[in-house]
Order: sequence, then C-alpha cells, then structure tokens
Amino acid sequence: MISPNSSSDAAQGWSALHAAAAARLREASSTSALGLLTVHFRQRLALAAAHGQPTLDAAFAAAEARMVAVLRPGDHLLRSGFGDYHLLLPRLLGMGHAELAAQRVVRELEAAIEVDGRHLHLLPTIGVALAHAPSESCESLQRRAGAALVQALRLGRAIGIAPAYAEDAMVTELRDALSRNALDLVYQPIVTLPERQVVGYEALARWRRGDGERVAPSVFIPLAEDAGLAADLTRWTLQVALREFVPMHRRHPSRYCAINLSARAFDNPALADQILGALEIWGLPPSSLMVEVTETAVLHDVGRNPHALQRLADCGVRLAIDDFGQGYSSLAYLQHLPAAIIKIDQGFVADAANPRARALLDAISGLAHRLDMRAVAEGVETEDMLGAVLDAGCDFAQGYLFARPAPMADWLAT
Repeated sequence: MISPNSSSDAAQGWSALHAAAAARLREASSTSALGLLTVHFRQRLALAAAHGQPTLDAAFAAAEARMVAVLRPGDHLLRSGFGDYHLLLPRLLGMGHAELAAQRVVRELEAAIEVDGRHLHLLPTIGVALAHAPSESCESLQRRAGAALVQALRLGRAIGIAPAYAEDAMVTELRDALSRNALDLVYQPIVTLPERQVVGYEALARWRRGDGERVAPSVFIPLAEDAGLAADLTRWTLQVALREFVPMHRRHPSRYCAINLSARAFDNPALADQILGALEIWGLPPSSLMVEVTETAVLHDVGRNPHALQRLADCGVRLAIDDFGQGYSSLAYLQHLPAAIIKIDQGFVADAANPRARALLDAISGLAHRLDMRAVAEGVETEDMLGAVLDAGCDFAQGYLFARPAPMADWLAT
C-alpha cells in the first residue's frame, strides 16, 4: 500500500516528485536501487472528448486505486499536472525487479474500468528508469524515464526501459569543481550607445579542468544541466557574482551585474526567493542585479516561469531576454513578460552585412522600442558591426570591440 506520508492528492507536480525522489536517491546503491515508473494513458484525451471530464476523472480515480493496491510499504505515487503518474519504487534489486513491477502495473491497468455502466480502456504505457547511485539527480532520473516512455509510445510497446545511467569523468569532475568552488567568473562590460559608457557587467562562468584543459561554457553548461547540476551551478554563480560585485556597487551604485539563468534553473520552485535572499545576504539592492533568461527558458513552463520572473521584477530586479531571435516565436509572450531589455543574438550582429540579417536587426530593435523596452546588441566585434547596431537604434552593446571578459578585480583596478 502507499506509504503513510505519500498522497497522490496532496503531492502533485514536478517539485513534489523531486522532493520525494531526493530522499530516496540518497539511499540508492548497486544492491538497493531506486526505480521511477512514469505511467501515461494513451486514451486520456479521446475519453475526455467522448465521455466528458467527470467520467475521465472517475476512471483516473479507479486507476489510481489499482496502482495503490500493488504498491509496497515505502513506495510512492504522485500524479503530475498533465494526467500522468509517477511511481517511485525504492529498494529494487535491479532492472529485472523494476520490469516486474511495471508489468504488474500494466496488468492491473489494462483491464477495463467501469464508470456509470461504461467500460473504459485507458491503455497504459510506462517508462522505466533505475538509479543505482546517489550521484544521479532527480532531474536526470525523470528525463530518462520520460525518454523511455516516449520510445515505448513510438514503438507501440506497453513498457519502455531506459539505458543505465553512466556519469562520465567530465561530469564527475564538474560536480567536484562546483562543490569546491573551483570555477571562475569573468565579467564583460555592457555599454551605452553611442557614448560607450559602462552601465553593467555580464557574469560569465569559466572552467579549467584539473589537467589544465579549458572547457567552453557552450560545453559544460549543457553538461551541467543534463547531469542535474543546474541548481548547483545557479547557486554558485549567484553567490559568487554578487559577492564579487559588492565593491563595484559601492564605487558605482548605478551599475548592475547580469547573470544568466537556464531553463533548468526554474525547476527550483523557490528560485525567486533564492535570488532575493542572496541580494539581502550581500547587502545589494534588487536593481543591482539583472537576470537574463532565454526564450526557451521562459517557454519551458509558461505557467510558472513568467510568474517567477514577475515576482523578481516587482521587487526591482532587472530582467532581460537573452539571445533573442534564436529560439521560438516570441511575439505571443512578450506582451505578458515583465522584461525591460531584449538582448539581440550576436548572429544578427555578426551577419549584419547580409541584407536579411540587417533587416532582422532593425526589426528587433524597433520591436523592443515599440514595447517600451531597450535593445542590447551582443557580440559587437568590429566598427562595421557597431555602425550597423547604431543605425538599428540599439541602446546598449557588448562585445570584444569594447572589452573582453575579465575578472572583476581587473575592472576595479581601472
């Protein structure tokens, strides 16, 4: 049966899943693994359309009761906001044990469910992932179970099995570097146009491995996200950037520090509290921080992420959309997003000699101004690029033409 402190009604959503999985992952080992079964019902939408939502809800309640009936003490059942279910099964002996559990659940759910005299078939498909080590993150386990589910749906199978998780040497070293505070931050100035006066600094993470190899941010940041280290990287960047920015703020109170947030950072439901708390710790006003998010990060969860950003904006934190034009269509959500800055992706700037790229550069800058926002041109490296950016009416710029990224100590010395 379901454990006493585990209620699928009271604990819903990704945050509940992560919280429940985190405690059980700490106990995972080669002989006592943690299994995650993600259960999807293929007939969910069709049944709702044919019979109505109340009938579907009754069918879900019956299916949930069947799953609860096969759970052991300590197993955990949660329902996501999308109608899927997640079963956390600790103390499994291996993948064979997990497969047996999935087969049992499928058998229970394949039988028709009777609601008001109607016999409904939900058609379950299950994705199975197994964690053998506490080093695997909740996010990684969830992604692997989700990928196994998608693969099963594509192949028309009832059960999909995720490959074993293997943490490579680079992930292990990055995890260790974050725990030892062994990464570095450099800062690139953002300047006004046409005056070229510094108004802020973008904090950029840098990592040099133990053997001296420099790893590009385009490599280690996605690596951190895929390994479930996004929260650790966000926490480290926020604390270090604000700590190092304190003396610059004392000297130039009007300048700000900008940090980048990935889509995975928003998996933390307390992200806004974390950011505001860090500002309070270092004695900095909210206006001294700019949070940069990509279009993809905003669209990662259109119900939650803009709400978190709105809370930050209401408290005075500056918000910018980074790499604008590189992701999905942005026009639909710009009217609701509390960002004051659009950072134009450097691809439009670098290719400004191309008439189409130049037209897009002009259009994005004009769009920003019509929305009462300001435009920052990224990646300005030559005078020709600067000329195009000025002609487009951009308000700010950053790039090698003005300054290369450097430690904060260097900027304090100028």
